[in-house]
Amino acid sequence: MTLSAISAFWISVAVALYVYAGYPLLIAMLSRFYQRPGTPDGYQPRVTLIIPARNEEQWIRHKIENTLTLDYPRSLLRIVIASDGSTDRTVAIAREFENEGVEVSAFLDRQGKQEMLNLLAAKTSDEVLVMTDTHVLLETESLRNLVRHFADPDVGCVTGQRLCILQAAVPQGQGEGVYWRYESWIKRNESRVHSCLGAHGQLYAVRRSVFPHVEKVGEDFYIPMKIIAATGLRVVFEPRAIAHTPAAANLKIEFERKTRAHVSFLLTFPLLPELFLPWRNPVWWQYVSHHILRMAVPLAMVGALGASTFLAPHSRWYAFAAAAQLMFYVLGAIGFWLASHDIRVKLFYIPFYFVFANAAIAKALSRWPRRKYDYAWNRTERIPVSG
Repeated sequence: MTLSAISAFWISVAVALYVYAGYPLLIAMLSRFYQRPGTPDGYQPRVTLIIPARNEEQWIRHKIENTLTLDYPRSLLRIVIASDGSTDRTVAIAREFENEGVEVSAFLDRQGKQEMLNLLAAKTSDEVLVMTDTHVLLETESLRNLVRHFADPDVGCVTGQRLCILQAAVPQGQGEGVYWRYESWIKRNESRVHSCLGAHGQLYAVRRSVFPHVEKVGEDFYIPMKIIAATGLRVVFEPRAIAHTPAAANLKIEFERKTRAHVSFLLTFPLLPELFLPWRNPVWWQYVSHHILRMAVPLAMVGALGASTFLAPHSRWYAFAAAAQLMFYVLGAIGFWLASHDIRVKLFYIPFYFVFANAAIAKALSRWPRRKYDYAWNRTERIPVSG
């Protein structure tokens, strides 16, 4: 029994450390051996930019005004507002911009974001499709930096960089910001080796000729991974295509968003079986390391704490390990209390957000077998940016 507990402890620790430290460091080191040719800045294909929206009257005007400032030739850019059965003033506000070349595609009945993309993709012959969310503000050069990569015929999808807007009295924004900077660092290195895994739904582009039929799961993961599996084309991360995103309205909403995203990822398993085949998937190791094993970290956390607690009476070292883990969770609990009271302290907030993120994975694992997923797409409430 003691030997089994020791094995359980070290396997659990190894999984957690590999996922959050070992793999990111390995892919960073490996990326140094890949020197890919630079992509010219002048490539400007014809682009259809799609902005899915449902009941976004609070955001849509600001989003369209921001989109119209993009540094890209208007003769090569088609802007489409896709309203998914909106019941507020979203469509009316969007139509105020029709004389500026903005198209409004208003679906009276809810289609779901995925089906809207399928329908709209079938109606365009433009070389590149770009998707961006209504609450996202793009930097002026983001679109140009994003689509220039399609000059390389080996590129099928390009994702921009998501940056969280830090706002006063919004402590959840700090956690989101740190998390997305960490994820972007991993994506940048994965992209150098071959492909980053998935895209940031706030801003990404797809070569129209390889745009797949989108199943009813998270399209910003399904589309890039389907392109890799079906065509072998690369998915590139472009750090200069920046999408500024406000924080979720509160921690409860952010927790639910993360949970839904993880459930959606788990539902892709039967839809993309080729991702589990090394001879079909050129990023098989990255897929297992970055995504599959990450789903196991909550179980590893429970395993490490349980095994070290069991072993504590027999070993001072394991007693220390158990105490250290408990202290980490205490710091996380304090961080949660501080965050709930709009107070940011890094000493407490980082342990809190780590536990917070893995609790969302645990919730998703419990929800996944019951297929608790809303295919109709629910937007995340976010805090408006003042000014």
